[in-house]
Amino acid sequence: MTILFILCTGLFAGRGDILFNSIESYFSSYRQSIETGDVTVREGIISVKITARRTNIKSQQLLGFLSVGRALQRTSNPFREVHIIIHYEIRGVQEILITAPVELVIQLSQGKLSPKQFFDKIGN
Repeated sequence: MTILFILCTGLFAGRGDILFNSIESYFSSYRQSIETGDVTVREGIISVKITARRTNIKSQQLLGFLSVGRALQRTSNPFREVHIIIHYEIRGVQEILITAPVELVIQLSQGKLSPKQFFDKIGN
């Protein structure tokens, strides 16, 4: 049982690295950066933490969802939800959490949904 756990842990750790590299690559193409600790995978939920200015929150949300969607097109892992967590400063640090089902995130990244349609569907 212990050996199975170790093998599974190793397999999923590698997938996390591949997923991070793909997301980070898309971010860097827009001259944005994220660190390895900014992307987490837990219980079928992918979370990405982004630091933004208060004037570009919506564009950072879109970049986060597009980056994850592009990365998910290259994987067969059974993820169910994407969380984008935006940190920004207005009289102290503020945080916004936006969630979306993986299916919609992939449709957005494939161009099947416009950003407006996507945000309307997730209620943002």
